[in-house]
Amino acid sequence: MAAAWPPSSQTGTKSTCTMDKVDGFHRFEVRNYSLIKGISAANWVRSGTFPVGGYDWSVVFYPSGCLYAPRAGNMSLYLELMTSGATARAAFVARFVNPATGRSRRIRHSGIGQYNTAHAREGISPMTTAALEATYVDRDSDRLVIEVTLTVMGEPRTSAATRLGVPAPPSSDLPAHLGRLLESGELADVTFQVRGERFAAHRMVLAMRSPVFKAELFGPMSESGCITIQDVDPAVFKLLLHVIYTDAFPAAAMHDLDEDSSRELARHLLAAADRYGMDRLKAQCANILSTSLNAHTVASTLALADLHGCHQLKDACVEFIITLGMDNGSVLTSREDHPHDQQLGCFTFLGCFCKAVASILRIH
Repeated sequence: MAAAWPPSSQTGTKSTCTMDKVDGFHRFEVRNYSLIKGISAANWVRSGTFPVGGYDWSVVFYPSGCLYAPRAGNMSLYLELMTSGATARAAFVARFVNPATGRSRRIRHSGIGQYNTAHAREGISPMTTAALEATYVDRDSDRLVIEVTLTVMGEPRTSAATRLGVPAPPSSDLPAHLGRLLESGELADVTFQVRGERFAAHRMVLAMRSPVFKAELFGPMSESGCITIQDVDPAVFKLLLHVIYTDAFPAAAMHDLDEDSSRELARHLLAAADRYGMDRLKAQCANILSTSLNAHTVASTLALADLHGCHQLKDACVEFIITLGMDNGSVLTSREDHPHDQQLGCFTFLGCFCKAVASILRIH
């Protein structure tokens, strides 16, 4: 009886071989080209030595072609290994560029060359010298630019043999299923009326994710099928439900907004997260606000952080104020741009503190 193929994963092993490589780039500019025009085929110009993949290399250019070029009258370009006593495997691509017009031609050397002391060069002769000079030499500046992209092959790396196992299972799709459950409203057992908009939800999911919802939905409001919320914006409440069900921050919603709108949404979402005991979401919003501080928003953000107990955000605001050397007057002036937020209790102390620190910084 023929053996099954592939063999059972219970008995098989596997290993992998990876070829390492290192890429490098060198730009070789030949100036005063007309002075080397017409030199004999035995003469050349050479670039400076450049390192790639642990070896030293140079570009060798024969304007009139070399003695052993495959076609008479063709220019020649060679890549040469300059490291003495070394052996390397490499491939290169040359590009001739007219520095004035930007016109270029890209020539790939065929295959991977073996470079060593006895055979240090690999080259190309892609066009006649006349064609090169007519197209790629800038007559006004008398320059030719040659760009070489070099790939040096490393040694193969083979991993140790390991047991051939079953493919890794896919990532959990529970958040996706819960997200669809929220969107469909199927099996919902509670409705929230938020400033004229209705949101269907599931008591058990909300209670599992929020201690505040758990206390409300299985306490005083356990018999109520519709709960009214007046102090949260409908768009913010919708995002809050999204985070509760999917455990994913609504980055897409933020991405579609400009910086000011995104910052304002993060402020409201932080307040909602604090109200419903969503500590991870609260920390995510605080992080967004701490990375978008400016002189116009730092005062209102500091007040928000103080109101909702965001200590790290508060520290970031104070550090920002000290760094900018803002005194009490400038902090309060920046606060005037946000009249909707009246939580300024922390500024009586912090304003004097910042002013004192700023004075010390100016003295020293």
